[in-house]
Amino acid sequence: MSEPPATAGRPAPETPRPGSAGVRTSLAGNLNRRRLKHGWSLRELSAATGVSKGLLSQIERAEANPTVDVLVRIADALGTNCTDLLRQPLLRPEIVRAAGLVEPEDETSVTLLYSGHEQGRMEIYRTRLHPHAQSQVSSHGADSVEYVLVMSGQVTLVVNDVPHLLDAGDTARFSGLSSHYYTTEESPAVTHTIVGYPRD
Repeated sequence: MSEPPATAGRPAPETPRPGSAGVRTSLAGNLNRRRLKHGWSLRELSAATGVSKGLLSQIERAEANPTVDVLVRIADALGTNCTDLLRQPLLRPEIVRAAGLVEPEDETSVTLLYSGHEQGRMEIYRTRLHPHAQSQVSSHGADSVEYVLVMSGQVTLVVNDVPHLLDAGDTARFSGLSSHYYTTEESPAVTHTIVGYPRD
């Protein structure tokens, strides 16, 4: 028996696609963070990659457009890949509204909410919030991503002091590096949260 066709639903992007300047900025931050994690100076990274210290410095200042060959050599030396070096942060939460999903009542529907690039560990939480409650203010570190699904009730997700009201069935994902917390008003709420961490 064949499975009913899946219904695909994707959230509209809340921010415009970054241009080349945004990619250079992301590469600069990712390279600097991974180099420092290895405890290497620019000179040491240059020796490990065969890429000049001057070019590496320009990349970390978001002033250069390295070739694919240079990116591969840097990624190999740092034990990562080009995708991770070019990874762009979630600048604002991406929210999928339950009311906007196309889910016919007479057939099974499967909706892709998000696809992620986390390759390391993950943590899954169930949180029950009482009325007029506030969760602990959290931050999970660089390159982490938090996903939340509101199971019941209504919560306000506050990311970097910006509130986002979520109803039951709504989902959101955002950078786990951002300072964030959840609040409720008159009613209790239950959320399921996944925090994904990259494999470094």
